[in-house]
Amino acid sequence: MLSVELRPARPIAHALGGRLSLALVNSVLWRRSAEPIERITDYPGLAGYLRDAGGLDDAALTDLEAGAAADPAGASAALDRALALREALFRLFSAVAAGAEPDGADIAVLDRVFRAGMRQIRVGVGDGRGYRPGWTGLDVPSWEAAADAVAVLGSPDAPPIKQCPGETCGWLFVDESRNHSRQWCDSRMCGNRARARRHYQKQRAG
Repeated sequence: MLSVELRPARPIAHALGGRLSLALVNSVLWRRSAEPIERITDYPGLAGYLRDAGGLDDAALTDLEAGAAADPAGASAALDRALALREALFRLFSAVAAGAEPDGADIAVLDRVFRAGMRQIRVGVGDGRGYRPGWTGLDVPSWEAAADAVAVLGSPDAPPIKQCPGETCGWLFVDESRNHSRQWCDSRMCGNRARARRHYQKQRAG
């Protein structure tokens, strides 16, 4: 089989996980809590979230919003596919972060979305700056996230993927610290909570 190496995934905001696919996964806050917070509740929310994360430009966002307005049923179906991909990526990246073998079903979800996106690439789609490959359609957010995930997982020099050990967190991120020593999603949030909890337990024990 011929091996194809994708270019390294483009870094995005450190606060969202560092890569687009991880930002999509992290659109659910406090996953391990009794009441996780969903940040994507409709298709415009999906498109806007990925634009804010740095995965889509303003022109792409405008196109997606117009497409969703023209085809609400199609947008709803595309949202469902994106969220299904998100959950598969959460489980897949969680396994990778734990050094475990990912579930084959989750890999199959990623493979299916990735191949669907690759079949839809067209040359010349874009803003007139040249003949370059690109996508159009309501599934662009899913295809972008899937391509990014494949690049993250397949790059031989990619930084390690880690998962915040916070009791109610589960945030995923690439550890780009100098010694790959980053532990928390944010040391001021989950890190401080853990330190405060250990201090409280130590005081009680004393």
